[in-house]
Amino acid sequence: MTRSLAAQAYLLACDPDTGRIGRRSRAALLVRASAVTDLLLRGHLTVTGGRISATGRGPTGDLLLDDLLTDLTDTGPTGWRRLLRRDSGDTLHSLELQLAAAGILRQHVTPVLRRKVLRLDDRSPADAARATVDRALRAPLSEVDTRAAALTSLAAAAQVGFTRRSSHRHAARLAELDAAAGSAVPALRGLLRSRRAVIMSGGS
Repeated sequence: MTRSLAAQAYLLACDPDTGRIGRRSRAALLVRASAVTDLLLRGHLTVTGGRISATGRGPTGDLLLDDLLTDLTDTGPTGWRRLLRRDSGDTLHSLELQLAAAGILRQHVTPVLRRKVLRLDDRSPADAARATVDRALRAPLSEVDTRAAALTSLAAAAQVGFTRRSSHRHAARLAELDAAAGSAVPALRGLLRSRRAVIMSGGS
């Protein structure tokens, strides 16, 4: 299947060793931001005065994106932060079910607690997503398509596949790529910064 930005973002968040995502709350925000950005790039959403609304175009053919599009159509114009926070965990879960149905994720039972978990057994889809990001960082800018640029900017904003050092090293290129992802990048950074501040203050 043609993978949405949300699906590619999820694959980037999968640990190369375990095939599972870590830090689910962070991954959920990245997936949500990627889904919204995908709809924007496809022309199904528009941004006016910092608020996102549906354009009225028909379905995308992707179940996750169409569910999000229906939600936005029903709720009307919504600010970035509220949109990214709202139902981000449900969006992540829905994507996992979609990837499992496509055979990309498989269910396993943990040996000790006997919990059912979804895991990426074939690492090639994740490797392909990482290769997309690597190319966006290193290829001539004219050869980087908008979707790859957006995926890379969002992953960097969420620090998924990036360290502080690598983000600093690629800062100039990331600044060039940020325009493709639009307002989702600063909104995602702001949400994660707020979360870190709460954690550092002890949740107060």
